Amino acid sequence: MAQQNIEDYTCIDFYNARGLLRKWRTEQVRNSRPIIEMWEHVLSRSPSSLGDELWPILEQVCISALDVARHDIVLDTIQRLDRKFPNSNRVRRLQAMRLESLGKFSEANYLYDNLIKSDPSNTLYIKRKVVILLAKGDKIEAINTLNGHLRTYINDTEAWKELSELYFSENDLLRGIHCLEELMLSNPHNPIYFRRLGEARYTLGGQENYETAKKYFEHALEANPNCLRSSIGLMLTCNQLSQCKSLSSNKKNDAVNKYEDVVKNTISIIEDAEAGSDGLDHEWIIKELECHRKIND
Repeated sequence: MAQQNIEDYTCIDFYNARGLLRKWRTEQVRNSRPIIEMWEHVLSRSPSSLGDELWPILEQVCISALDVARHDIVLDTIQRLDRKFPNSNRVRRLQAMRLESLGKFSEANYLYDNLIKSDPSNTLYIKRKVVILLAKGDKIEAINTLNGHLRTYINDTEAWKELSELYFSENDLLRGIHCLEELMLSNPHNPIYFRRLGEARYTLGGQENYETAKKYFEHALEANPNCLRSSIGLMLTCNQLSQCKSLSSNKKNDAVNKYEDVVKNTISIIEDAEAGSDGLDHEWIIKELECHRKIND
């Protein structure tokens, strides 16, 4: 049963509620509010009918309850799971996440440290420690923790992505670029990585960085021709290159011609978006782009 066909999850029948939760677990989808509604109004009224599926459902409900700050359900589901699986690392992780949600960071950290000792290969625990550091506003220690983690788990793409964003937020562009380049090794055709690298190189400035940014934006648009950010990034980069005095005449002409093409492409993307929207007016953006092009003619 598709989620969009259901208006009131409190009235769904038991069989379909159970099937939806199973489907979302398989697809790793976190529809937290519908899950809580189905648990409270449908499934919790006959938990014995769930058999052994009760336990993964309780874990799923617990995480959803954390998402929507239903601390009563969080505590209830953890207690049920703990009675069934005493000393389980999965249950202890939920207990630590509950402490996080209550702002008890020191106690949560203590639990995560013990979990890491008992299962060093589970990367989820170290990532939760990073979340706590960020919640406390300690970005530098979060960066140090991720760097230490990546020295052991160099192929952890989620950690590289998180580290890149942290470096960019601290304006440490070169280290952020290094993290993105590590990500490119695992997914060399991802247009988002190309775009972010282009934006970082453009921000650094200077002819060499502009030339590199141009290549990244071009690759991003090859993979996703309708990406407005990549198109605008390429437009601005070509504009900067056309003004570089030491740039060869051939490269300067290429930048000028590319600039003209990309302005047209940017306008086309905006017009297509406007045509598919509910009355949104992008005319002022298009006028600004046309004006920008005339200024640079």
